[in-house]
Amino acid sequence: MEGIFDVIRCGQVVGRVEVKREGLYCRISCRCRVADGQIHRLYADREKLGVLIPERGELVLETKVTAKRLKDGCVFSLDENRREFIPIRPGEGFPHLDKVRLMKLAFRDGEPGIYLE
Repeated sequence: MEGIFDVIRCGQVVGRVEVKREGLYCRISCRCRVADGQIHRLYADREKLGVLIPERGELVLETKVTAKRLKDGCVFSLDENRREFIPIRPGEGFPHLDKVRLMKLAFRDGEPGIYLE
């Protein structure tokens, strides 16, 4: 996997990540603009890649990971664990169909649901 990809947080693009293949590894260079003063972690789907550090008004991460940790088509995002979980219950309506492109099917504590990106 190589290229330049968007970084998503709460459904919004907040930065870019560049992935370059180097043998069995991938070099990751990430730059994001998030002005909330919090510490953020970069994820590739659910794979933790590292914590971004403040540098000249941006949050930055430079790291290397084994290539097998990055799946083709993975989504780069901040704060995977802070996504909103909405349970899916048979017989109940689902009010979030307008956000269907931002959802990922998941299970939490054995209950099926979706995470909103």
